Amino acid sequence: MAVNAPDKPKKLVRRRLTADAKRAIGASVLVLVMLVGAAALDPAELFRNGQPYQRAAAVAGAVVFLAVGMIAVHNIAREARRRTRLRMPASHAGAIRLVVSLVGYVAVALTALNELGVQLDQLLLGGAVTGVIIGIASQQSLGNVFAGVMLVIARPFTVGDHLIVYSGTLGGPLEGQVTEMGLVYLTLENDDGLIRLPNTAVLNSAVAPNSGGRATESDQSDR
Repeated sequence: MAVNAPDKPKKLVRRRLTADAKRAIGASVLVLVMLVGAAALDPAELFRNGQPYQRAAAVAGAVVFLAVGMIAVHNIAREARRRTRLRMPASHAGAIRLVVSLVGYVAVALTALNELGVQLDQLLLGGAVTGVIIGIASQQSLGNVFAGVMLVIARPFTVGDHLIVYSGTLGGPLEGQVTEMGLVYLTLENDDGLIRLPNTAVLNSAVAPNSGGRATESDQSDR
């Protein structure tokens, strides 16, 4: 009788951090260290009432903080795009990178100005008014974007699943196979072609798996 050789122990596969992730972590840690140092030194007081060299040092520190913060945001956005591309098309992953970059750069700039004691009331007021106007004008589009992000995170279904979407808003139950989960639309494919459903409507609808669609496909493949 042949004796089976003992199975070799399987090696554990370790997920290595990408270069973007490493740079993002390093820059973020440095940003936190600089914020702690700023809380102890009070650069705003030095900038307002300090000696010329102290003012110059406060400004130089703010510039360094701004540069390091931008590096952190840049690499975080790149890493977010890379991870998002695993579940979404490249175009939508690029849009998420753009959003992360814009929000991050604005946050870093406002923090740097705040550390120097710059009055941000007027800036924030103008930004708030602009944000309200833009939000009202693009309420539906932004709602679809946030709904798309929630669908990607919660993952009630994924690309390739056969679904039945029960929604009175969309005009009754809709059946099809998920071919794309975008930031604005969910795309289904059935015998009639492609159907693009707004993400907000899908998020507010009842969704059930369509086992009949899978059976039909298997029957066709058998034939």
